[in-house]
Amino acid sequence: MLRSWRRVKKTGLFLILLLAALAVMPAVKYYYPAETQALYFIPGSPSRVALTFETLWSSSGLEQILAILEQESVRATFFISGTWLKQNPAAAKEILRKGHEIGNHTLSQKNLLYLNEKEMAKEIQGFNQLAHELLEYRPALFRPPLGLYNGLVLKQARQNRLRTILWSIESYDSISDDGGAIADRVTERLHGGAIISFRVGAPALPDALPLIIKNLREKGYEPVPVSVLLKAP
Repeated sequence: MLRSWRRVKKTGLFLILLLAALAVMPAVKYYYPAETQALYFIPGSPSRVALTFETLWSSSGLEQILAILEQESVRATFFISGTWLKQNPAAAKEILRKGHEIGNHTLSQKNLLYLNEKEMAKEIQGFNQLAHELLEYRPALFRPPLGLYNGLVLKQARQNRLRTILWSIESYDSISDDGGAIADRVTERLHGGAIISFRVGAPALPDALPLIIKNLREKGYEPVPVSVLLKAP
């Protein structure tokens, strides 16, 4: 009985000393490099936002979009598929000529989650090779189709020196024919470091885009390409 009581006292003393030591230890924080993550927005950029355009199958409205961006002195990021690039190399060159950047949106727009690692590599590397052949351009940014990814997708992007970029504001422009409603939706959700997603071919996007640019500037935001947003301190 006495021995049991001594063991309890020793155990209690040990726990008290352990808790006291933990109380005075500095908090340990774990940081994960942004290069290993999919980025939905860029923290530390309170006055900037990025406009991104997915250019998949259709080129409808692209000339208008480029004209609006040029008129408003806005540069943006276009995530294009290899299928679209093969069919529209001149349009892709025009995107670059006007000072915008192009991101890798895979070779054939397949859902990467259904592919094995070798097939994923073909989709991502294949687009980079095509961009080099047709545009003499090397993308630095990557967006998986439908925004779907897993650890293998991120690994393949890193191995190809690509930053995986998603979005924090979805415009839903492809399912709306009201430019004003699209502009309102985006404006209501604006925040510093936001990445906004649009789609070339959305019928009301040319109507919505000037309103969105006007609204974000009135709120004190500067529209920039994703690569500029990434340089935020």
